[in-house]
Amino acid sequence: MKIWELDADANNYDNFDIADDEFEEFMEYGFDGKSIKDRWRPFRIENMDNVKKGDIPSLFGSIPVFSERAVKVLREYLEDNAEILPLQHDGEKYFLINVTNVQDCIDFENSEIKRFPHSGRIMRFVKYSFKEDVVKNQHIFKIKQYPRSIVLVSDEFRNKVLNSELEGFDFIELWDSEKSK
Repeated sequence: MKIWELDADANNYDNFDIADDEFEEFMEYGFDGKSIKDRWRPFRIENMDNVKKGDIPSLFGSIPVFSERAVKVLREYLEDNAEILPLQHDGEKYFLINVTNVQDCIDFENSEIKRFPHSGRIMRFVKYSFKEDVVKNQHIFKIKQYPRSIVLVSDEFRNKVLNSELEGFDFIELWDSEKSK
């Protein structure tokens, strides 16, 4: 089993920005694994640079945006694990994916973590190790101790993207259960 970081190929596909100087209001939502659907308002997004239209345009790093096509293909993994929130864009339909599936899944004994010196809080993970029994059958999720950070996906999620020929997705392997044994 592998765990992958979900990312957008920002070098080869479109990049979006929040229109009308609403970035601060947008970021007030936190995107930390908590539900925001009851207070969500569809922000207007616009292309920063037209590279190539993909199914996961880059917006703000760990906050995924999916095309309508990507939502249809991946809906089975998103339901019960994320909120599919509409965005406003000229022409195409795009949705912000607010991942609400947050797991206490880090195997701290076998992970390598860089911490802030004074507080001891996690700065970043140098090497990930996961509790296999916890991440098994988790197809899209965030880490409890680091919920504003990256979105993680399973092999099954990644394979669905690759087999569906969705464009613009990038996956970074973070952990392989076979290599950690």
